Amino acid sequence: MIGSYYAVTPQLRDKVKELLDYARGQGAIIYYDVNFRSTHRNEAIKLLPTILENFEYADIIRGSIEDFENMFGLTDADKIYKSKIEFYCPHFICTHGGKEIRLCTKGIKKYYEVEPLQTVSTVGAGDNFNAGVVFGLLKYRIRRDDLDELSEEDWDHVIRCGKDFSANVCMSLNNSISKEYAAGYQ
Repeated sequence: MIGSYYAVTPQLRDKVKELLDYARGQGAIIYYDVNFRSTHRNEAIKLLPTILENFEYADIIRGSIEDFENMFGLTDADKIYKSKIEFYCPHFICTHGGKEIRLCTKGIKKYYEVEPLQTVSTVGAGDNFNAGVVFGLLKYRIRRDDLDELSEEDWDHVIRCGKDFSANVCMSLNNSISKEYAAGYQ
């Protein structure tokens, strides 16, 4: 899993590419959480070649509507996928805070509702969504070669894990799921 400004900063690029090349060579799924914050919006054009290179390395790209608004000025998940993601990476998950989640793959376009809850804090929600997705990939023994063949039901299971982890962290002041929740999660 890579992401944030560290994945695109010129000072670290050689090390990031070394890691990505190694991971690709080992058959790892490369999950890229764009996490492009407004503080770097003014650098988006300069960083675009590196962002697109990360898209090419990625097997799954995940970002929020805000990330893509900061990078490309776009807020429609389908347009983002069609014009900015699909050419580079066929598996795209777009979150929108407490609103829906959009999954786009070559054969599946689906919205996932986000159930309302008593939110205490949203700090860590995106990171825990990512952790849940990765947990789902591991739990259901999904490998890189499997991604193109996943059914809608397979994606439902993986996205459910992401939603569950994210919801759990939003109901506390902690930035991650609790050990008790993790131990009991099925």
